[in-house]
Amino acid sequence: MASEGAPIPKDGDIYLEKHQGKVGTGDTERNSVIETYWVAHPKDGGMVMLELLDMNHQPSGYKETVDLAEFAKRFRHVPDFHPEQLSPKERQADRHSARAERHLAEQEFLSAEYEFNRSLKVDEQNVRANFGLGQTYVAMGEPEKAKEQFKKLVEIDALLDPRHKHIFNEFGMQLRKLGMFAEAVKHYHKALQIERYDENLWFNLGRALIDGGLVEKGKAALDRALKLNPNMPEAKVLLAALEKKGR
Repeated sequence: MASEGAPIPKDGDIYLEKHQGKVGTGDTERNSVIETYWVAHPKDGGMVMLELLDMNHQPSGYKETVDLAEFAKRFRHVPDFHPEQLSPKERQADRHSARAERHLAEQEFLSAEYEFNRSLKVDEQNVRANFGLGQTYVAMGEPEKAKEQFKKLVEIDALLDPRHKHIFNEFGMQLRKLGMFAEAVKHYHKALQIERYDENLWFNLGRALIDGGLVEKGKAALDRALKLNPNMPEAKVLLAALEKKGR
């Protein structure tokens, strides 16, 4: 029986689910918001079958059936959803990456590593798989392997594609956490070639430069961030801390 007040989706409508998962172990463990898109198919008896879409909005092959009460609690309708067209190779690589990300969220690290590597055999430039494999190595406590993987990702221009924005942001943080300051600087410089007037990019560049020992260049980047946004508190706090330390 359908739950009172729970809306029945139209067949083929797209829904978004957000949930928190832990990535990493020990000092590297952190909470991460995971967003997934699903195609809804209403069934008899107040049930809904949902099919998971991969990052590029293609069917991943994973399906789940829930009742209307759970459906209403977990999923939000996305009426203006517009999927991108991908090549068969890209779709195949992302199917493996989607499976790998589910394993990673469940801390099934060996299975995640296996699926990410399968994705890279299909498409060695796949941003999602390169980043995910690096994350997996971080979670497994193998920072040197993670560093090698992230060095490859720094060189992949597709990382700057808007559809990878969330990976771009997380990648910069991972580079700094691993002490890969030169790679982080290169990462932000590449982004600034495309978007020169983003104060957050200038701030992150400044922080990476300072962490890497290039304090004066870092302060110049922070000043640039403040010119773009004079009320940016993070830049003000960091500059004040440097001044207090006499740097």
